[in-house]
Amino acid sequence: MIPDLMQTGNYGIGAFFPLIILDPTPHWHNQGPGTTPRRCGQETGHLLAVRWCAPDHMEDQAAQALTQAKKTAPAADVLSAPAHLAAFHESLPPHTNLIALPTSCVIGPWARRPGRLRAMPRPRPSENPGSLLIPAA
Repeated sequence: MIPDLMQTGNYGIGAFFPLIILDPTPHWHNQGPGTTPRRCGQETGHLLAVRWCAPDHMEDQAAQALTQAKKTAPAADVLSAPAHLAAFHESLPPHTNLIALPTSCVIGPWARRPGRLRAMPRPRPSENPGSLLIPAA
């Protein structure tokens, strides 16, 4: 997992969401919905991430919002300072949320998420004989 890339998150219910990982080490716990995660003991928690929380029709805005969040995130050495993290949480762009997430819920790059529609190359006429016009006799 590369922390700088937009990743795919999944809680196991089939709904995928884009996220950016801020701290890939499992040092974080959620305190409740909408609250700032807190740092916990070494290797006993989850990773820290910003996730996209908007309807599917707004998905095209996710990359910009998550990139903005990554750029404004506190430096790694001050992430664990509650005041800095809370201020960052409050400043997040609309439709994003700061969460602690189990590492098993990050399944890979967003660009290669399951179910993503991929553009199919158009076949050339020689590869698709059914598309050729037959001249009239």
